[in-house]
Amino acid sequence: MAKVFGVVSRFPDHLPYFYPNYYEVKDVAGVWHPPIPGTIPMVSIFGDNRVAEAHPDWVQEGPDGLRGTRAARYFDWDTLCPGRDEVWSLAWDWIERALQGSRSSVLRLDDVSFAREGFCQCPVCRRRQGTEDGTRYRVHRIAEFVRQARERADAIHFTLYPDPFPGHLPRRFGVDPTLLNRWVDVYVVPIYDLHYATTYWLEILAGAFREILEKPFYIELYGLGVEQASLLRAAEVAQFYADGVIIAYDNNLTKIRTIQETLNHARG
Repeated sequence: MAKVFGVVSRFPDHLPYFYPNYYEVKDVAGVWHPPIPGTIPMVSIFGDNRVAEAHPDWVQEGPDGLRGTRAARYFDWDTLCPGRDEVWSLAWDWIERALQGSRSSVLRLDDVSFAREGFCQCPVCRRRQGTEDGTRYRVHRIAEFVRQARERADAIHFTLYPDPFPGHLPRRFGVDPTLLNRWVDVYVVPIYDLHYATTYWLEILAGAFREILEKPFYIELYGLGVEQASLLRAAEVAQFYADGVIIAYDNNLTKIRTIQETLNHARG
């Protein structure tokens, strides 16, 4: 598989220069952005501040009653319960609108997971789980969502939490790549930093994901405000291990294209 260079961007004029060109049509704040034809729509599924505020009983609940919201530790956005049919119904509407509006057959699923280990303990999840092991329940619930999403798109790009330690993705988030492989075409692993002053940790994570993933994967780097030289160095490391590099949320088109051209030239 040839190396790719893409973006996640909120700037429509940036998107034609790259592929994959992910456009965030529904973000974790719950804001809807009209899809852009010719781009890959990116939809946050179980992260949504607006829905959580309107339906607080739909928020994921963890051990000791800890709620998966911005008011609690660990969480940067509010998390919706994957056990609820009401949440799935909203998700199918978002996905269908995203695919139709973008005229794309490719869909990127973002925030498709449980919030943390031990989530969700709400009444709906406890009833669905029954006597089933908690990790097994969560893994099967997420897998079923991805299976049904794949029926709506020709290809699924799936965001993975950047934790490659053995067993962590299934146990902590209900995400088991070995099970999802039958429906996911590409994994995207965001490994964010505000500076990328050193890259040894990026290399460790990238190398680990190359060992554990059986499908193509892209490493997504945070670009906004990161110096060009540092971002280029991080991209060179990521490209060595991954099948592609994605630059996220940068507002400097010249910087991104210069990095793209440098990487292309280095590949010959």
